[in-house]
Amino acid sequence: MVICHGIGYQYKHSETMLTEWYDALRVGMMDAARPVPDAADVAAVYYGSCFRARGGKGGMDDELADIPPLRIGDVRDPLELELLEAFANGTEAPLPGGKGLGQMALRRLERSEALGRPAGRTAIWLVKQVRRYLDPEDTVRACAQQRFERVVTADTKVVIGHSLGSVVAYEALRAHPEWNVHTFISLGSPLGVQAVRDRLRPAPPAQGDGFPPVARWVNVAAKDDPIALVKQLAPVFGAVDDQPVVNLPWHHPGKYVFGSHSVLRYLTTGEVADAVASALLAADR
Repeated sequence: MVICHGIGYQYKHSETMLTEWYDALRVGMMDAARPVPDAADVAAVYYGSCFRARGGKGGMDDELADIPPLRIGDVRDPLELELLEAFANGTEAPLPGGKGLGQMALRRLERSEALGRPAGRTAIWLVKQVRRYLDPEDTVRACAQQRFERVVTADTKVVIGHSLGSVVAYEALRAHPEWNVHTFISLGSPLGVQAVRDRLRPAPPAQGDGFPPVARWVNVAAKDDPIALVKQLAPVFGAVDDQPVVNLPWHHPGKYVFGSHSVLRYLTTGEVADAVASALLAADR
C-alpha cells in the first residue's frame, strides 16, 4: 500500500508522516473489525520538500512556523485567486461577485472549522502550493511524480491520496497503466474543482471518462470539507465509488486541532477501512 500526503508537509520527514497516517489507519481498521495491514507493507510518497529551495531547512516541530506574513495582496496569480474562491465556496453559500471577492474568500477560510480555522497567511500559503504543483513552468510536479515512481512496486495494490496528494496520485496512475494497482482511494480530493481538472497531466480525455487504470476508485469526501468542493466525482470521471462521510471537528480546550479536511479524520472512517480491506482481499485472490 502506498499513501501520498497533501499540502502542508513541507518540512515533515516521510517517516513522521508515515507513522501518523499508519496509526490513524490502524485505529480505523480495528474499529471496523477489519484486518490491519502490516506496517512494513505501507510506504509513503513524500514530496513536501519539492516545494523547498535547495539547501532550505525548516523546523520539524512546527510545520507552519516559517510561513511568511502573506496577505491578500500577495495573491496575484489568477489561478491562486480562482482556487481561493473555489475553496471558500465550499464553506458557505456561493460568494457574491464584485470588488473585494478575494478578501471575502480569505475571511471565510479563516473562519472555517472544516480547515481548523487557519490564519490568513496559512490559507494563502496552501493555495500557493496547489498553484505551484499545477504550474507547468514549476518543477514541483516533476519532482513529486519522480518521488511517486520510486515508491510504487509490483506489489503495490492500494494507493491512498489525500487533498493535493490525490491529484499527485491520480496523475501518477494515469501516467503508468503498467502498474498493478487494484484500488485508488482519494480523500478530501479537489479533483472535481474545475481549476484543478483543467490542469491535470495527462489531461482527461475530451470524450469519455478520465478513470485511472485501476479496478476500483473509491472517493471519500466529507460533507463540510471545502477542499473536496465537488463531492461526487463519478459524473466527471466515470465509475467512481463516491462515499460521503461526516468528519466532525475535534476541539482541544483553548485550541482548535482537527477540521473535517484532516487526513487523520478520513483515515479513521469505516468507509476507508472497508475500501482498504476489500482491495487487499481482492488482490490476494
